[in-house]
Amino acid sequence: MRTRKPLAAVAVTSVLALTLSACGSDDGAAADQGETITVTDSRGEEEVPLNPDSVVVYDMGVLDTLDTLGVDAVTGVAKGGATPSYLQKYAGDDYVGVGDLFEPDLEAIPQTEPDLIIVGGRSSAMHDTLEETFDDVPVLDMSVDESAYFESSRANARELAKIFEKTDEVEELIAEQEKDVEALRGQADGAGKALVLLTSGGEVTAYSVGSRFGFLHTDFGVEPATGELGDEESRHGEAVSFEFVKKTDPDLLYVVDRDAAIGEEGKSAEEILDNPLVRGTKAWKQEKVTYVDAEAWYIVVGGLTSMGTLIDEVTQSLS
Repeated sequence: MRTRKPLAAVAVTSVLALTLSACGSDDGAAADQGETITVTDSRGEEEVPLNPDSVVVYDMGVLDTLDTLGVDAVTGVAKGGATPSYLQKYAGDDYVGVGDLFEPDLEAIPQTEPDLIIVGGRSSAMHDTLEETFDDVPVLDMSVDESAYFESSRANARELAKIFEKTDEVEELIAEQEKDVEALRGQADGAGKALVLLTSGGEVTAYSVGSRFGFLHTDFGVEPATGELGDEESRHGEAVSFEFVKKTDPDLLYVVDRDAAIGEEGKSAEEILDNPLVRGTKAWKQEKVTYVDAEAWYIVVGGLTSMGTLIDEVTQSLS
C-alpha cells in the first residue's frame, strides 16, 4: 500500500496554501469523520476517504462514471479541452477549472479543498506532481488497461463505487452490460471482418487488435480485417492510404472522426472517405460503414455511459 505523510498544510505558492483539517464537522460526513477505505488503482492500493465531500477529477471516463452513479462530490474538473456533450454541466462555472488533461493548475486546486484527486489516461503523467504537491490528499490513477478494455473499465467502476457506497448501483449496470456484450458476441460470430479508421486533419489512421480500439475484437468478438498495426508498443494504430483500405477490403468499417470529437474544424470523416477506393470496399457497398460516437470512442475512455454507447453502436451495426 502506498503511504503518505501526516495531514499537513501544503504551500503551492508563497502566498497560497492548502490546509485540510482532520476534525469532524456538523454534518457528520464520513470524510470529515476520518473514515477511510482501501481501493485499488492502476498503481496499487490506496487508502482514501469514504464518501469524500470534494473530489477533483482529471479524467473524462472517471467523470462519466461518477456522473452515471449520481455522485455529486465533484468540485474541480479539467477544462480547456473537449468536454463530452452529456457532461457539459461540468464545463460551467459551478465547477472549478483545475487545469487541463495535461497540466494541473496548482493554484486553482486548493480552492476546492479536495479530499481526493483522480487522474487517468491522458492525465496520468500528472500523478506524481499532484501527489508530491498535495501530500495530504490521496491521488488515484484510474487509467484503463486498453489491452483488457472492458475488464479494466469495470474494475475501475467498481472501485469508484466502493468509495461512494454505490456498489449495488454499479453491479446492476455492469450486469446489464455484460448481458448485452454476450449477445453482441453472438451477433459478431460470422458477421465479417472489421477495420477501425480514425480521421484527423484529412489523414486516415487504421486500428486493429492491440490498439486503443482493440476492444472491438477482444471484447466484442468482431473478427479483425488485418493483424496488428504499428509496433508492439503502439496503441495508436498506423497512418494508412486509401489504397490500403481498398486492399484490406473489410466487411465492416467503424469510423472515428477525431476532429469532430475535439471540436476541430475541417473535413468530416464522411467527406474524407467518400472516394472511389473506399467506395469499392465490401463495407461501403453493403452499407456497413458506421460513423461512431467519437466522444465515446476517443474522449471518454472506460466510463459507464460511454461503455454502454460502444456496446449499443456495435450491436446496431451488426443488426
